[in-house]
Amino acid sequence: MWNSFFINVKTSMRDSSSLFWVLAFPVILAALMLGIMSNLQDGYTAAAQPFAIVSDANWKASPGADELVSSLSKKSKAGSNVTQLLIPTTVDSMDEANTRLDSRKDIGYLYADSDGLINMVLSDREAASIQSDATASEGIAVSILSASLGSFNQSNSARITLAHQSPDMLASATTPILLQSGGQTYTKDIRLTHIKPSVTAPYFFAVLGMACLLGASIAASMITRTQPNLSALGARRSTSPCPRWQQTAGAFLASWFFCFISLLIAYVFVRTVCGVTTGGRDPVALLAIVVGTFMSTAFGSLIGAIPTISLEVKMGLTIGIDCSLSALVGLYGSPIMDLSYAIQEHVPILHLLNPVKQVSNLFYDIVYYDSLAPFARTCGILVIMSTVFLAAGSLLLRKQQYEYL
Repeated sequence: MWNSFFINVKTSMRDSSSLFWVLAFPVILAALMLGIMSNLQDGYTAAAQPFAIVSDANWKASPGADELVSSLSKKSKAGSNVTQLLIPTTVDSMDEANTRLDSRKDIGYLYADSDGLINMVLSDREAASIQSDATASEGIAVSILSASLGSFNQSNSARITLAHQSPDMLASATTPILLQSGGQTYTKDIRLTHIKPSVTAPYFFAVLGMACLLGASIAASMITRTQPNLSALGARRSTSPCPRWQQTAGAFLASWFFCFISLLIAYVFVRTVCGVTTGGRDPVALLAIVVGTFMSTAFGSLIGAIPTISLEVKMGLTIGIDCSLSALVGLYGSPIMDLSYAIQEHVPILHLLNPVKQVSNLFYDIVYYDSLAPFARTCGILVIMSTVFLAAGSLLLRKQQYEYL
């Protein structure tokens, strides 16, 4: 058996087609995905926007206006929760601010009215752009800025009302504390996921799922070469004293080993170059690779055990099934990822029976869940799949008889 194992490993290493599709292609696909998705994560974060600040008499009379702009334009530091929203430019009048908007130097401006309230004005082009895509960095920044101005104006309105109705209360030592408490937060942020979720991670997990099932082509090729009626090498092996089950077992282990190495390389690339973190669960990810590649090898063995079908047809069938199933897990872009989410919500049985999706879920469970229970459940699903594939493949190989070779 071990002699068959080493021979099959050497044969696979000399097969340029296997080396490309199983080893190189997943890495190339992940690199392309990295280039395509590199700006996707930035689209869900706020970026500082250029605004003009109309520093006229009303602005100078508004209490706390300069402090507000200073806090919103403070640059972010590593490890800090502070987000810079403004890149301010001070102007003397609204006419000058409008001129800067027309020349596209700013996307809007802030000004104070006669009541001391701060208002925001956006250019028409930016308003239309934000309305069409509210998840863009400009839209997120403007939304946060609008909420900040609303909170500031609420405190200022209360202060102005007190100044007119009860000046003595405004002079009280406790009143400023009460006014400031309206802007404080009395909730605590908690995180339900193991680490901070990444927008692009599911796409790379889909790449790993596809790469895993690509390894099934290796198993299909090796098992086919053990069949005397489909391979000249299989015909010669059938005359050897080595039992057929040992030849098949050696081919299975060799294809599993080759598939494991290929997926491990793809995972290391996604983990290091693409920057998809696992929150210290790399040993669990290694177990995921073992379970996923075992299922893939079992599936390829089933395809390879189909009688009377040539090796070329089996290889095309394996790759075709892999590409078709990958289309349901979001590999081909955001619209397909939305389709994957819709399937998970409305027809989850399709994902339950999809081996590519289940392999992708292995890595998803590691990253997004604080508990390993979902990961164990996915492993159980893949073990059941592997058992079914192996049982069906063994039955096909056992029933094959040859009148002549």
